[in-house]
Amino acid sequence: MSNVRITDTIRQEGMSHLKDSQHETSKPYKSQLRIADSLRISLIYLICGALWILFSDQALNALVPNKELFAKFSVIKGWVYIVITAALLFILIYRATFRMSVAEQKLHNQYTELLNSREELRQVAFRDPLTGLPNRLALYENLTLLKDASLFYVDLDDFKYTNDTLGHAFGDRLIKEISTRLIGDLLPSEQLYRIGGDEWVIVTRQPQDRLHYRGERLLELFESPFAVGEHRMHMTGSVGISHFPSHGRTLDQLLQNADITLNHVKSRGKNGFAFYDGSLSIPLHHRADMERLLRNALDKGEFELHYQPQIHLGGPRVDGLEALIRWNSPELGRVAPDEFIRIAEETQLIVPIGEWVLRTACQFIRAIHENGNEKPMISVNVSVVQLIGQRYVERVLDILRETGLEPRYLELEITESMVIESLDLIADKLRRLREQGVNIALDDFGRGFSSLSHLMRLPITTLKIDKSFIEQIPDSMDIQPLTGLIIRLAQGMGLKVIAEGVETYFQLDYLKKYECDCIQGYLFSKPLTAIMAREWVKTVSLPIT
Repeated sequence: MSNVRITDTIRQEGMSHLKDSQHETSKPYKSQLRIADSLRISLIYLICGALWILFSDQALNALVPNKELFAKFSVIKGWVYIVITAALLFILIYRATFRMSVAEQKLHNQYTELLNSREELRQVAFRDPLTGLPNRLALYENLTLLKDASLFYVDLDDFKYTNDTLGHAFGDRLIKEISTRLIGDLLPSEQLYRIGGDEWVIVTRQPQDRLHYRGERLLELFESPFAVGEHRMHMTGSVGISHFPSHGRTLDQLLQNADITLNHVKSRGKNGFAFYDGSLSIPLHHRADMERLLRNALDKGEFELHYQPQIHLGGPRVDGLEALIRWNSPELGRVAPDEFIRIAEETQLIVPIGEWVLRTACQFIRAIHENGNEKPMISVNVSVVQLIGQRYVERVLDILRETGLEPRYLELEITESMVIESLDLIADKLRRLREQGVNIALDDFGRGFSSLSHLMRLPITTLKIDKSFIEQIPDSMDIQPLTGLIIRLAQGMGLKVIAEGVETYFQLDYLKKYECDCIQGYLFSKPLTAIMAREWVKTVSLPIT
């Protein structure tokens, strides 16, 4: 609908300019041909005629006493009057028509300029400036008849990497080269549109049984490298295909479903094509429902925190508890954190949710400190979206002051993937928090590919070994997995080590052998509600020794 509105706007602007031009040109005529002016000319003509008749007759009587000559001169006088009047009228009409012709020519010139400007505006609005191809607006303008139309939604694979490494100027030249190749492969009945940075749409009316072959032919275009200056770039593309009317009855539906199919192709490994299937839209509808419900979940009090104990092997004692968010949606039921956390990050909802988690967890652990002898630490997971936001450090310190919790009892957990992707953005903020006494834990260590240099650049106090390493611990103590080496390496760097996902006593014995500091897992406790966690800290007996 937006594309149609833009087109209508262009037309309306053109017509308004034309009306304004006509209005401005007609102003002189309105001023010259007013009724008052016409009456004034008529009155002058009437007076002049009356004076001519009056004075000419008197003069003729005085000069010509002969009645026969008087009659002849009267006739001559009448004809002279007619000739003078005709000449005068000719001059007046000629001047008026001349002015009108000049104004008409000006109006015609303005109209011609307006048409040229409108065409230029249309070219700007409906053409891609880089490739000269029709753009998305042109697609909506041209494709008015959808019968038997199929859309091939083409997108380059990993084009962002090319732009980031070789520069946007190189990327633009590559886009032009690919566009040229796509144009050269078009069939007579097909149209090519560039609708985005590295996205094209081909409209074809090939029979349905030929669409599969057309998709294979499109992929073949990417088999040979693209020449960009001295470079030879090998690129691959992904294609999503939708067909009228089985995959949509409007252009918007066809585009959306082709795009959904394109993303499905990319998720399967890229460099391929697929036809739209209704099942592909189910995850998107589910995600849309989840996002809609997530926006109000905090205000409706649908979140709660569970707490999983971290057991210190040297004591034994409860060294800390990790706060884990849970979402109980009245419509969706219990939603796993892995499902909604990513959506919360994409929509920035993780910022208020994360602040609620931090405040609630600090209030919880502060209450335990006040009501018992134990003073365990509270661990809270932090999203990179929170960390890179403005005033995050200040908000953490504000919450600590509000709840009365000493900074040394708070531990913020960051993931290894967060370190890899955003090290430069988060390092300074983590350092400022550490200077205030807040502990920093590196969660899921071993899942990613971070280097030791990353660990040295961050003020990390705790290393949490990913449970995938704990699962490697064999039943036989003769086989030494990598876990023991990680423990000793971390302790050599002065870090506290927590092993996640401990579920068997064989794993416990192994971790004790390597003097792991703390363990966390179902062997001793699953995540508990706030009430159960408080009682667990008070009454639990730990059979570790």
